[in-house]
Amino acid sequence: MANYYDVTFNTIDGKAFIKRNVASDLPATKVWQDACEKIEADNLYIMMNDKTLVNLVRHHIVRIDMTELDTPLEKRARRQDQFFNTVNSLANIGL
Repeated sequence: MANYYDVTFNTIDGKAFIKRNVASDLPATKVWQDACEKIEADNLYIMMNDKTLVNLVRHHIVRIDMTELDTPLEKRARRQDQFFNTVNSLANIGL
Protein backbone atom coordinates (compact mmCIF):
# COMPACT_ATOMS: atom_id res chain seq x y z
CA MET A 1 0.00 0.00 0.00
CA ALA A 2 1.32 3.41 -0.98
CA ASN A 3 2.16 6.06 1.56
CA TYR A 4 1.41 9.72 0.88
CA TYR A 5 3.95 12.53 1.23
CA ASP A 6 4.37 16.27 0.78
CA VAL A 7 7.78 16.73 -0.87
CA THR A 8 9.50 20.13 -0.53
CA PHE A 9 12.40 21.06 -2.79
CA ASN A 10 14.41 23.88 -1.16
CA THR A 11 16.65 25.90 -3.48
CA ILE A 12 19.81 27.88 -2.87
CA ASP A 13 17.97 31.22 -3.27
CA GLY A 14 15.59 30.42 -0.40
CA LYS A 15 12.58 29.33 -2.45
CA ALA A 16 10.64 26.17 -1.77
CA PHE A 17 8.62 24.12 -4.25
CA ILE A 18 6.11 21.80 -2.61
CA LYS A 19 4.63 18.82 -4.43
CA ARG A 20 1.62 17.71 -2.39
CA ASN A 21 0.04 14.28 -1.91
CA VAL A 22 2.71 12.22 -3.65
CA ALA A 23 1.81 8.53 -3.50
CA SER A 24 4.91 6.36 -3.21
CA ASP A 25 5.90 2.78 -2.45
CA LEU A 26 9.60 3.70 -2.42
CA PRO A 27 11.68 3.90 0.79
CA ALA A 28 11.43 7.26 2.55
CA THR A 29 14.83 8.39 1.25
CA LYS A 30 13.75 7.99 -2.38
CA VAL A 31 10.21 9.40 -2.30
CA TRP A 32 11.38 12.59 -4.01
CA GLN A 33 11.84 10.54 -7.18
CA ASP A 34 8.09 9.86 -7.35
CA ALA A 35 7.45 13.61 -7.08
CA CYS A 36 9.38 14.21 -10.31
CA GLU A 37 8.00 13.75 -13.81
CA LYS A 38 11.48 13.33 -15.25
CA ILE A 39 14.93 13.08 -13.67
CA GLU A 40 18.04 14.04 -15.64
CA ALA A 41 21.67 14.41 -14.62
CA ASP A 42 21.38 18.22 -14.35
CA ASN A 43 17.62 18.86 -14.01
CA LEU A 44 14.50 17.71 -12.20
CA TYR A 45 11.12 18.25 -13.84
CA ILE A 46 8.18 18.53 -11.45
CA MET A 47 4.52 18.86 -12.44
CA MET A 48 3.20 21.23 -9.76
CA ASN A 49 -0.40 21.15 -10.97
CA ASP A 50 -2.11 20.16 -14.20
CA LYS A 51 -0.71 23.17 -16.05
CA THR A 52 2.66 24.03 -14.48
CA LEU A 53 5.85 22.10 -15.18
CA VAL A 54 8.78 23.31 -13.08
CA ASN A 55 12.39 22.70 -14.11
CA LEU A 56 14.84 22.72 -11.17
CA VAL A 57 18.58 22.72 -11.72
CA ARG A 58 19.92 19.98 -9.48
CA HIS A 59 22.97 21.84 -8.19
CA HIS A 60 20.66 24.67 -6.99
CA ILE A 61 18.70 22.32 -4.72
CA VAL A 62 20.08 22.44 -1.18
CA ARG A 63 17.57 20.22 0.62
CA ILE A 64 14.59 17.97 -0.03
CA ASP A 65 12.08 17.49 2.80
CA MET A 66 9.53 14.67 2.79
CA THR A 67 6.60 14.79 5.21
CA GLU A 68 4.51 11.64 5.52
CA LEU A 69 0.77 12.23 5.39
CA ASP A 70 -2.18 10.16 6.47
CA THR A 71 -3.63 7.91 3.80
CA PRO A 72 -7.14 8.78 2.56
CA LEU A 73 -8.54 5.85 4.57
CA GLU A 74 -6.91 7.13 7.78
CA LYS A 75 -8.27 10.63 7.13
CA ARG A 76 -11.78 9.29 6.60
CA ALA A 77 -11.60 7.15 9.75
CA ARG A 78 -10.36 10.11 11.83
CA ARG A 79 -13.16 12.32 10.44
CA GLN A 80 -15.73 9.69 11.38
CA ASP A 81 -14.21 9.36 14.87
CA GLN A 82 -14.34 13.14 15.31
CA PHE A 83 -17.97 13.19 14.19
CA PHE A 84 -18.91 10.38 16.60
CA ASN A 85 -17.00 12.08 19.44
CA THR A 86 -18.88 15.32 18.75
CA VAL A 87 -22.25 13.57 18.68
CA ASN A 88 -21.36 11.72 21.88
CA SER A 89 -20.28 14.93 23.62
CA LEU A 90 -23.49 16.71 22.60
CA ALA A 91 -25.55 13.72 23.79
CA ASN A 92 -23.74 13.77 27.14
CA ILE A 93 -24.67 17.43 27.72
CA GLY A 94 -28.29 16.79 26.75
CA LEU A 95 -28.43 18.25 23.27
